[in-house]
Formats: sequence, C-alpha cells, structure tokens
Amino acid sequence: MQTIYVLPNNKKLSRTSFLRYFEKKVLYTVRKFNMLRKEAASVKKESFLNSKVLLHLLEKSHFPLAKKSNIVALNDCTDDIASLILESWFKTKSQEKLAPHFIKNKIKFIRPFYLITEKEIEIYAKLKGIKGKLKKKTKARILLDRLEQFHPEIKRATLSSYSQLLKAS
Repeated sequence: MQTIYVLPNNKKLSRTSFLRYFEKKVLYTVRKFNMLRKEAASVKKESFLNSKVLLHLLEKSHFPLAKKSNIVALNDCTDDIASLILESWFKTKSQEKLAPHFIKNKIKFIRPFYLITEKEIEIYAKLKGIKGKLKKKTKARILLDRLEQFHPEIKRATLSSYSQLLKAS
C-alpha cells in the first residue's frame, strides 16, 4: 500500500482510501451544515482547481445543479476561510459572511469545502486528473501556511474558534 496522505491522527491513507475519505468528508460537511437538500445549486464556473473539484463532486454525488439558483456553492476551503477570518480580525471587518453558509440578497451561499484543506483538494484533483490553477495567496494565507509548519491544525482551530464565537454571540 502506497501512502498518499497522512491524517492528523497519523493514519496513513492509500489512493482508494483517500478518495473515499475526501468524498465522505465533503458530503459530511454538506449534511452537518444543512447546505443542500433537494434544491438545485449553482457553482461559479471558474478555472480554479477548487471550482473544478467542487463541480465534479456535486455532479458525482447527484446533487441537482442549475446555471442560476438561489443557492450558490462557493469554492472556499478551510485555508481560504481561516485566512479570511484572520484578515477580518485585523481589519475588524464583518464576519457574518465567513460561516459555512449565509444568505445575502435572498441568495443562500454554501461552502461544501468548509472543512477541507487546499492540500486535500490538490491531492484529490491530482488523483482524479482534474486540472486547474490555484488561487493567489493573501498575506494572511501565507502567514497561516508558515504557522501550520509548527502547528499542523491551526487552520482548523481557527475555524473552530470562529464557530464558537458565532455561537456565543
């Protein structure tokens, strides 16, 4: 068995087990945050890798898709959201749009990759042969990437702290 990915608990995943882990984790995120039920969602067709993987997974999981919908699936992953949270703390921006799902102008925005890291998305895309470019990294994102070398779960911890702040307010 060739190890493709190592989980934070040091469990080693092969190609097949990683693909299953990744798909289940996305579906778990969708279920946990009640993102989709029977409504059709739209996905911005972009050349970013995250968008292509998201579209692939929603189609594979047989979620109804539409060109225009009152539900928009965003391609933000844990890394993106953690850096946005960090930036919002420094700039005291509104944080309501950083949740797993939110409503703006009667349109529901969802984030199926809320609990998925960019590294996981890259590995999945490579294993599935999906090509696309990566998003440009912000200063906050670069800082979090550096901190992650010393604290491997910092991005997930940032999201967890943010969730606790939301519940407290």
